[in-house]
Amino acid sequence: MRAALRWGLVYLLLLTGLTGLGHYNQQLNTRLAALQTKESDLRQKETRLLLQRYQLTAPLALRAWAEANGYIPMSLGRWAEPKRSTP
Repeated sequence: MRAALRWGLVYLLLLTGLTGLGHYNQQLNTRLAALQTKESDLRQKETRLLLQRYQLTAPLALRAWAEANGYIPMSLGRWAEPKRSTP
């Protein structure tokens, strides 16, 4: 009878430990899923920002911005010779 009680106690202790380990594992799994979701969202945001950057820095977009801000191409600029000071 004592052996059965002893083995029963060992069984309950191991079952309790296994239940605790399973609970901890489920918490880690939940955290991992949240991190993977966040990583996916951040990758999508990075892709959107890269596309936006490429659109804003495209040569035609830069040219339109420059013309809107008063810049003119070098080929159309008026080039004057520097004035020489006479001694």
